[in-house]
Amino acid sequence: MKTARAHFKNTFAAAPPRYPGRLATAPLPPHSSHWSHSSHSSPSQPAFTMIEIAIALGVIGFALIAIIGILPVGMNVQREAHQDTIIGQDGPFLLEAIRNGGPALGPGTSTSLDFLTNYVESIAVGANLYTNNISSPNYIRNGQMILGLLSTPGAPGDFTTAQIRGLTGAATEQNGSNTATAFRYRMDVEIEPFTSGSVNSLDSYNGVLLTNEIPLLAANLYQLRLKFSWPVLPNGRPGPGRQTYRSLVSGRLLPYTNSGPILWFFQPNTYTNL
Repeated sequence: MKTARAHFKNTFAAAPPRYPGRLATAPLPPHSSHWSHSSHSSPSQPAFTMIEIAIALGVIGFALIAIIGILPVGMNVQREAHQDTIIGQDGPFLLEAIRNGGPALGPGTSTSLDFLTNYVESIAVGANLYTNNISSPNYIRNGQMILGLLSTPGAPGDFTTAQIRGLTGAATEQNGSNTATAFRYRMDVEIEPFTSGSVNSLDSYNGVLLTNEIPLLAANLYQLRLKFSWPVLPNGRPGPGRQTYRSLVSGRLLPYTNSGPILWFFQPNTYTNL
């Protein structure tokens, strides 16, 4: 008995430690009572039950359904805000372009608005329709023609209608790119002589009202309104978006013809005296 114990002790004591730097410990005999007892009395590990997993999956599913349901609403709000921003930037630009008129009439007119040919798709003046289709006889040639057509005056209730792609849209929609998906809007231009002057606002001379001021105002002052409606739907009709810009323009509104349609331009520095 002593010989067996001594042999067991010498065998495990001579074995080098498995991890250097740690104290070597002799393993327990494989058939000892302590080994058998510890292998059957180890504590159980905590885990999720199937019911708990099912509840967690249900909560995650409800959350995903809520997120997916809100996502289209958020995308619509973002798209509408983007369209409102485009109208808010294009409207004042077009309004000022019409108010300023042509820097010169006839040959030599500035070409700074020629880039509009990439965005203005059509202009309807009365029964005449002008388009950016190069094969059309009413082809929109340059920015001068666009400005002259948009400045066409009309009787009360008459207006010029233009279909325009967003000037300040995404970079991928600039200069004629992505015409199939680009944002479009309709713009109605109304130009009428100012005839809303009140008699109480007239000047007087020696107690006599200067009634000739009313025709002078009508000849040198105009009401300009730009009515935007968007977006242009695939069927050609405008959507629910609406915005109107209004301004008074002082100066004369003069026509110009050059082997083509009659073009009109405001001349802010020119006035008439009846």
